[in-house]
Amino acid sequence: MKQKRNYSLTAKERKAKRMAAENKAARKSQAAVVKNPAPVTRESAERAMVQSQKQARTTAIAVGAVCALAILLILVALIAPVIMYIVNPYRGYKSVIARFNLSNGMKLEFVIEEDKYDTAATNFIFLATNGFFDNTVFYDAQNGWLRFGGYEAQPATNSQGDYGRTHHRRDSEAYCRGFKALANSQFTGDNRKITDKFRYRLRADSEGTKDRILEQEGVLAFLYSDTATEFQFSYMQQATNLIDSLESNGSHKTYELNPTMVGHALNANTVNNLKKIASSNPTLNPAITSGYLWRPPAPDIKIESVKVYNLNSAKWRDFDFIEYVKGNDSSGNRRLSSWQSVL
Repeated sequence: MKQKRNYSLTAKERKAKRMAAENKAARKSQAAVVKNPAPVTRESAERAMVQSQKQARTTAIAVGAVCALAILLILVALIAPVIMYIVNPYRGYKSVIARFNLSNGMKLEFVIEEDKYDTAATNFIFLATNGFFDNTVFYDAQNGWLRFGGYEAQPATNSQGDYGRTHHRRDSEAYCRGFKALANSQFTGDNRKITDKFRYRLRADSEGTKDRILEQEGVLAFLYSDTATEFQFSYMQQATNLIDSLESNGSHKTYELNPTMVGHALNANTVNNLKKIASSNPTLNPAITSGYLWRPPAPDIKIESVKVYNLNSAKWRDFDFIEYVKGNDSSGNRRLSSWQSVL
């Protein structure tokens, strides 16, 4: 009769012991592989070299890309302010700034007070941004004012009453037809003329005609009662608006022009440039448009361009000048005084 075998280990302990033995055998097998590595062949060596070259090339490309990106970011940081200055040299200003580039190399810089002198300033900005003043001359410098606004050349001597000889853009049918900022359809039919585009008259801004502001040097003003397009700079304190006229009967008469504010000089250099232009030997032109006796600077100085910066895009993106001037200003007054062709 067989004796019953007694087991001292439990099933769980036996399982753990078996797994330990298996792990020990696996470690011995791995050690044997390490002690006896596979022989190195030429093919395997070439594959290893190719793989190493690929890794080196990938690393070099990654490092190069990082360096190039870093250099690009540095260049952008250095160049961006220069580009922004070229696009808008007045980026830091809250106000609208107009810069006049003159044929003698001078610059005139003005703050356009659009919020304060709404009607006159808007009229100026509208004309300037559509190139109306580009390549026009200063036509008068006297009594503290330097005047400009649409003359392509000095009016011809003895042109009194002959508007065709004044070289003013408002009288040029070709220019008026090409001025697309005012819709041509508004000036056709019913005996309307294309040259009526610049025959409008605007009212003065309620705060814009006060003597205390107009008598300062460095003022930009709009001659609202006589014209739609003519403006003046003051180059001295207490400039006077009196102007002599040669009447059709040969007699002389004195008139007073009526300005309203647009803005003021940005800096002292602008005022000094105005004084230099005004002192450049103005010569009397004895009889030109409306009989006024202008004294143009000599030699002629042209406004090559007028650039306007910091415009309110919400107002100017789809701006309709005709509808705007037919509306009311901030004081509740209608901006437009007369403009028969579009009323």
